[in-house]
Amino acid sequence: MTISPVIPVFQCPRDIALKLFREAGRAWNASTLEEMGDHLFNFCVTNSSLRDWILQSKDEKGDAAFHSAWRAKANGLFGECADIANASKHLVVKSVSVGVGNQKLSALGPNGVIKGLEKERQAFSIVRSSGEDIDLLMFFFKICRAWEDLFENDPTLEALPFHGDFLLTTA
Repeated sequence: MTISPVIPVFQCPRDIALKLFREAGRAWNASTLEEMGDHLFNFCVTNSSLRDWILQSKDEKGDAAFHSAWRAKANGLFGECADIANASKHLVVKSVSVGVGNQKLSALGPNGVIKGLEKERQAFSIVRSSGEDIDLLMFFFKICRAWEDLFENDPTLEALPFHGDFLLTTA
C-alpha cells in the first residue's frame, strides 16, 4: 500500500521542518497575542509531528527509549514543547506553561542600540517544568537549532536552511 500525504505540499520530513521554521517566524512576528498563540500552538504541534514524519520516513517505530531520548533534545525543550501541544489540544494540566509579559525589542547597529527604534510589546515566555522562564525567541532558537543539527548529521535527510532567516520575515 502506498501512503500519500493529505496535504500535497508536505511530502517529506524536510517539508515539515520548514513548516516548523515558518511557524516560529509567524509567532515571533505576530502583531497580537492571539496570533502569537495560534502560531506557537502550531509550532508545538508541528515539532511533534516532525518526529513522527522522521520515524515514518525511516519505517521505524519509536520505543520508550526513543521517545525519552527525543524529549531530552534541545536541553529538554522537545519534551516541554510536546507537553504544551498536548495540554493545548486536550485541556490537561501540565507542569510546563506559557506566560505573558512585556518584551523590549531594539534595533542594533554597529555602535549598539539605534535610538528611536526601540519598541515594547507583549509576548509569551515558556515556564519550564523546572520553573525556569525562557523567552520565546530562545525557545524557538534551541528547538530549531536541534532540528538543523539532526538534519545535517543524518545522511538520509537533506540539510535545512538556517531557521533565523524565517524569523526575519513578516510574511
